[in-house]
Amino acid sequence: MSTPDLPDGYVRTQIQGIDLLRVLDDSVLDDVAGRVVVRDHEPGDVVVAEGDAPAGLFVVFRGTASVERDDHTIAEVGPGEHIGEIALLDGQPRMATVRAGDDLRTGFLSSDDFLDLLEADPSVSLELLLALAARFRLLEEQLAAAEAELRALRGEA
Repeated sequence: MSTPDLPDGYVRTQIQGIDLLRVLDDSVLDDVAGRVVVRDHEPGDVVVAEGDAPAGLFVVFRGTASVERDDHTIAEVGPGEHIGEIALLDGQPRMATVRAGDDLRTGFLSSDDFLDLLEADPSVSLELLLALAARFRLLEEQLAAAEAELRALRGEA
């Protein structure tokens, strides 16, 4: 697994699309990008295993990967998508295994690096809290809509 040569600004461009990081200002995004480690994985490689200690966030730069739980594929991820953003914050074990489907290139941001960044600049924490609150509100709305649809399918009022 070698570190590939990438064009200037490549990593920053890739990570600025991540919901959780999108709220950060340019200087903080530059700092985050400087901490990302680029890794190449071969088809079938396990990028992260279910139950592993949280190490950080993976961003898919190229290729695809399957997300598996209890030996069943529950999702596929591709370029621009990410795995483990909540692991950056909560310190809980991985809930799924991620396996490279083909030649996969990821960017990895460790939890330690991310938490160091939050400690160095507390205003970043506030921006992230606001972003998480917005995501939580959206998930609550989606859950309420799904529950209403389920009740309608069951013929309940």
